Amino acid sequence: MKFVGERQLKATKAPPEKFSGNVWETSALEELRPGGLRALRFSYEPGARSCWHVHDGEQALYILSGRGVVTRWGETEGREVGPGDWVHVEPGEKHWHGAMADTTFEHLAVTATGATHWYEPVSDREYRAGHGAGTGSADQAGDAG
Repeated sequence: MKFVGERQLKATKAPPEKFSGNVWETSALEELRPGGLRALRFSYEPGARSCWHVHDGEQALYILSGRGVVTRWGETEGREVGPGDWVHVEPGEKHWHGAMADTTFEHLAVTATGATHWYEPVSDREYRAGHGAGTGSADQAGDAG
């Protein structure tokens, strides 16, 4: 068993090859064995977002503050999420997430097993289109995907 206190955590600037805009990541739980469970906290400035990516294992996102959008590959519109919302990402599901243009966004990401595979940046056009369904929280909109 391992305990991690908030005072032990350090935020670092997220790598620009994985994120567009200003994003900070804080590793809360590091893998105890290769490919094991890990948890990070991500903080996005308005308009910042991840690149498209895929996880080998399941991932849970828990929204702490602000408003964000999560979009799956092949969908023309994303889903707006806010504080208290959860998103369950299936293994192999290509997606991106980021802050709405007018607010910061912070979430926890808990990934069960395996690696994360990073792909191309989300274009400005894809980012704008991702907000098309952003009219309410995941709870109001139904299945958060």
